[in-house]
Amino acid sequence: MRSFTIIAALALLQGSNALNMAIQRKFDLLADMGLNPDGTPMDAPSDNPTIDIASIKSLKIATTADSVSLSIAGSREPTPIRDEYVELPIDNFAKSKHQSFSYHGTFYNRYWVNSRAYKAGGPVFIYDVGEANAGPNALFRLQNDRSFFKQLVEEFGGIGIVWEHRFYGNSTPTPVDVNTPAEAFEFLTTEQSLADVERFAKQFSRREINATLTPDKTPWIFVGGSYPGMRAAFMRNMYPDTIYAAWASSAPVQASIDQSFYFEPIWRGMNAKGWGNCTRDIQAAVRYMDFIMDTNPRRAAELKQQFLGLGAEKNSHATFADALTTIFYLWQSYGVEGGEQGLRGFCDWMETDPKTQRLAPKEGWARWKGAKWTVERWAAYKPFASNVNMFLETECSGNASVTGSCDLNKSFTDPSMIAWTWQYCTQWGYFQSANLGPHQLISHHNSLHHQHEICHRQFPHAPPSLFPAWPNTARTNAVFGGWYARPSNTYWSNGEFDPWRTLSPASAEHFAPRVRLTRSVPTCGRSTGFWELFGMVLADAEHCFDFRTSGVEVSDGEVSRRLFSRALGEWLGCWGGKRGGHWRPWRS
Repeated sequence: MRSFTIIAALALLQGSNALNMAIQRKFDLLADMGLNPDGTPMDAPSDNPTIDIASIKSLKIATTADSVSLSIAGSREPTPIRDEYVELPIDNFAKSKHQSFSYHGTFYNRYWVNSRAYKAGGPVFIYDVGEANAGPNALFRLQNDRSFFKQLVEEFGGIGIVWEHRFYGNSTPTPVDVNTPAEAFEFLTTEQSLADVERFAKQFSRREINATLTPDKTPWIFVGGSYPGMRAAFMRNMYPDTIYAAWASSAPVQASIDQSFYFEPIWRGMNAKGWGNCTRDIQAAVRYMDFIMDTNPRRAAELKQQFLGLGAEKNSHATFADALTTIFYLWQSYGVEGGEQGLRGFCDWMETDPKTQRLAPKEGWARWKGAKWTVERWAAYKPFASNVNMFLETECSGNASVTGSCDLNKSFTDPSMIAWTWQYCTQWGYFQSANLGPHQLISHHNSLHHQHEICHRQFPHAPPSLFPAWPNTARTNAVFGGWYARPSNTYWSNGEFDPWRTLSPASAEHFAPRVRLTRSVPTCGRSTGFWELFGMVLADAEHCFDFRTSGVEVSDGEVSRRLFSRALGEWLGCWGGKRGGHWRPWRS
């Protein structure tokens, strides 16, 4: 199974050279598979302690489920699982083509199914991949013994489905690239994508199973983390006759233009994990660089060259601030880990005196050596420029005497990036601007205005009727309920230091509603009400850490998985009013 996991991971990495929630989602999926951002295993198996990732990268990487499925080594599955497609309307809310000119045609949505654990009467589980190509990750979810989803499906004798979101991967009504006109994205909305699942569920069947599997006869369970976690809660809330129960992990259901507070849990987490000296030196360096950029144009140009090489001076202060921010974009997936691209390596470098090899005191080096020293130390960190190149799809030389093609103001080219940019710029916001104040980690040039510019840089000709000047978060929260969404039969989990917890119902931020968390399973079919939340916050965890069983994990991950299983067993016990007690699948 190991070679399949790595091949699938490399396919996942292809075209991931940009920076927003879509690339974060790709790193989340890699971490769930027990892999570092470069595809190397976090815990090499004893029978293969070293893996030459360079030689694997030289292979022709499969990018479709059919070809990836044939790459499984050591799989215990008798036959490969292949991708399938369902025909769906592009506009779920239009009248039929026989009734109105508003009919917009159909497209084919991709999904995968594993029914081998099914026992008569078992539920259907649907795992939503969200804002990414589902192909490289689907078979891991359905077939790998380390997949929590596979374990869950088997525990309840169910059917497992991996679902691809419209406009991602192969589930696109039209090809998605930088030349795709804005009008093609008119029906890329969260509402449309939820309706896709509802239509699919009502027509689902399997030739190999002699049973009615639609939601009127079989309970459907929606499982998702991050944006898919939001969708899990929304599906149960808006389509309760289709989705019987939901697991919403790390789900930022509150739309917000301003998400500068994304960086607050990073500050708290780094300090709690013993990296407080690094946070203070990063802050000192950022404030020093902001002062230079604000007051000395010549020195600002030299600063950009110092970090990224000749040619970098042509970039704006705001786009240079984007480059500086890249040091934090593995936090939600790996904490301080993540190999060469992670914070551990960076902070070890920053907090070690190169002359004496002494470690910095808890207040950091800036207090004793000056902020200029921390800037120079950061600029000398060799992986920084290459990481910026990978994240921002550019070619900075990283050498102050070598000219590179260092353009930090490019539009996203990866299809998933393009599609997610449409979604967050129209509906959700999530502008991760600088967290000004005592915990500042980001340059103040990374402003809300700059985040706004990124949206309109990507879609410069989009008509206002489709693409608002600013994300219409007020409407989004009115439609979906935001923090106050409380569907019944729904379990909520969050990580203590997850930046996305800030917009979840379990938010710890001062501006969020205060709710009481409970691990007491609510009665099936009954909401907890607005001021109570069934779920838990995983200690010392970041984003969706209960969805992983290897690599970077925490002890509360298992606690969370068991709590959901216990709750689901109780809720299924009263499915259709036909049973009492705890769920046990019928024997075939």
